[in-house]
Amino acid sequence: MISSLSINNYALIRQATVNFNNGFTTITGETGAGKSIFIGALSLVLGDRADVQSLHDKTKKCIVEGEFDLSSYHLESFFEDNNLDYQVNTFLRREINASGRTRAFINDTPVSLGQLKILGMQLFDIHSQHQTLLLNNKGFQLKIVDAYCDHSQLNNEYKKNYKEYLAKSKELEDLKSKDFALKSEFDYQKYLLQELEDAQPVGGNELEGVEDELKVLEHSEEIQQKLKESLSVSDESEYSIVSQLNHLHAILSSMSDHSADLKDINDRIQSMLLEAKDCVAELYTLEESLVHNPERTEELKDRQSLLYQLIRKHSLSTSDDLVQLKADLEAKLNNTFEIEDQITDLKNEVGSLHKSAMAFASNISANRVKQIPIIQSEIQNTLKSLGMPNNKIIISNKKLDEMNSEGFDDLVFYFSANKGAEPIEIGKVVSGGELSRIMLSIKYLIASKINLPSILFDEIDSGVSGEIAHKMGELMHFMSQQDIQVISITHLPQVAVLGKSHLLVSKQDSNGFTETHIQSLKKEERVQEIAKMLSGKEITPITISNARELLGS
Repeated sequence: MISSLSINNYALIRQATVNFNNGFTTITGETGAGKSIFIGALSLVLGDRADVQSLHDKTKKCIVEGEFDLSSYHLESFFEDNNLDYQVNTFLRREINASGRTRAFINDTPVSLGQLKILGMQLFDIHSQHQTLLLNNKGFQLKIVDAYCDHSQLNNEYKKNYKEYLAKSKELEDLKSKDFALKSEFDYQKYLLQELEDAQPVGGNELEGVEDELKVLEHSEEIQQKLKESLSVSDESEYSIVSQLNHLHAILSSMSDHSADLKDINDRIQSMLLEAKDCVAELYTLEESLVHNPERTEELKDRQSLLYQLIRKHSLSTSDDLVQLKADLEAKLNNTFEIEDQITDLKNEVGSLHKSAMAFASNISANRVKQIPIIQSEIQNTLKSLGMPNNKIIISNKKLDEMNSEGFDDLVFYFSANKGAEPIEIGKVVSGGELSRIMLSIKYLIASKINLPSILFDEIDSGVSGEIAHKMGELMHFMSQQDIQVISITHLPQVAVLGKSHLLVSKQDSNGFTETHIQSLKKEERVQEIAKMLSGKEITPITISNARELLGS
């Protein structure tokens, strides 16, 4: 339950602190006094979005803080999951600075607005006239039935299973699309792979090697001629390089023992001689290996042409890229067969998830079917006590062809207020008073089921007569005796007198400014307020007497 609400610099409220008791609290005040401001401030600490225009003084920060007693909420897991310190007396705070930036806190720990809202939804239910309009919403109607069925754990398991089923179904469809695309390209890719397999490209810059060998063969006669000349100069003539170096080495060898410099030069000449002999040996080898081979030349030209053709065809740069392309195509084609196996496995998984989701949905549906007659009867009986003796509530349930996130039940609420009248969809009920009574009956039905210890009704008694308002007040008072904290904003004295506590919202002009004040009324102040509600601003001894009688004092 909420213990207190502190409001600073919000709308027409400069500063206010409101303390709340358990049981039934009524809030009254003239139209325009600022009761909606109170709701707005409370909504802020429960996680609603803020507006910088709501600042009372645009140069100062707005702070709204609520203290909540969590002893009956069982919310320890929320605090643990969000790494927050759990306290029985928990404080929720919102701050709005002049620039419009907001901050949220739980027990002085900064939190996201989403975290604050999740916690706020579990602490408090604000019923407004806007929420009454939700009666025409099928999702809201379904939540009413599910709340009464009290199968939230089963519902959560179904939603988790159904969500996984949808995800795996999408994964399966994506895989099928990929498989279709691969198979559409399969023949062409197989042809490309066969072409590469026939070409058998090899790594290590094959094209470069082909071109080098081709250059040699195309100039073989010229190279042979030059080799002969080179061998003649280097080894075969009388004055060849090798002969001259041998002679020079012999001359210097005879004098090397007499001069260190000559020995050094002779060693270098010997090195040159050895290098020259090695070069000559390689020249002989080249001469022997070099053969004019037109067939090999044509073969290399064909190979060169083929490699160039494949490189251009696939927009590649080197022959090594062809080797990589071949490996990629092999992997793709192998992947086509792997995807078929994956599709088979995924189909089995989707089938299993669908089967389990159907089982969950069937159990949920069975619960709903079982409880719907009871819900109809309970609401009808409550509405009878609220001045609708001939009302009829029908909850139609049509099975969907396919599951959705809520199962396969399509629920629609139908209502008629008068005997013999055909029930129509509940959202098409014209009377605001009827809608208010229906919503109060529903809240009364499910409040204890959803374990919501605090609920605020914002003018739920609007559009009803004094007698019915009194009965609505009695219903809210009865709810407050079932471990539910009930707060009602009302314009009707028949409701206001039933509150265990009574808060008055008023508007006053001070120093050129209009401010909203919220005060808890003492016994005599409450008599005066009820008397004013009965007769307007002119209070007479009769209205005072009537007020005392209504208050039972």
